[in-house]
Amino acid sequence: GAVSKATGTRCHDECEGRHLDSVEQTRFQGGGFKYPRQPCLVIAASKDMGRTASTWVFNAIRLLFRQAREACDSYWMRQLTKKKLQHRLTTGAHVLVKTHEWSGKKASFEEMASMFTQVVVSIREGFEPDEHWMKYATHVIHFEDIVAYDESTETIGALSVLRNLAEHLGITTLSDYDLRVVDYELMTLP
Repeated sequence: GAVSKATGTRCHDECEGRHLDSVEQTRFQGGGFKYPRQPCLVIAASKDMGRTASTWVFNAIRLLFRQAREACDSYWMRQLTKKKLQHRLTTGAHVLVKTHEWSGKKASFEEMASMFTQVVVSIREGFEPDEHWMKYATHVIHFEDIVAYDESTETIGALSVLRNLAEHLGITTLSDYDLRVVDYELMTLP
């Protein structure tokens, strides 16, 4: 059925409601989160096939905002509509949406796409990227960069990916320690 509000209640496999973890929920109890002057609408997109690290990218964006103490509402939506996105932008928080689908008429999608602040697309070698999402991509994350590891310098690729992603999102307050915290959180998510 239709979702009457943007929060997750009585959830199911394809719930489009907002789901905040226990740290994110503290923003309602004076948890030190700040609301942005100009909320952004970030789309985390990839081809619907798995193995492109799209869930990692979605969680990375969510956790970068969380680590920076910036309010962000995150959603998974199979089909985007302008109405759904406008409804979710009413809280004053940044909005992050993970999606794979490219549907509807091109003209209506282009109108909706004008609302996107950033479109982060994840891709993987050997798999054809979604040509439609690539046209709108403002930042592309390669699976291979996330899992890269240089034994001689003990450089973890994910940290570099997180730093570049934070910069792309305009999150400039995070230290190297903050990025390591986000990386650890990503590695230990259920």
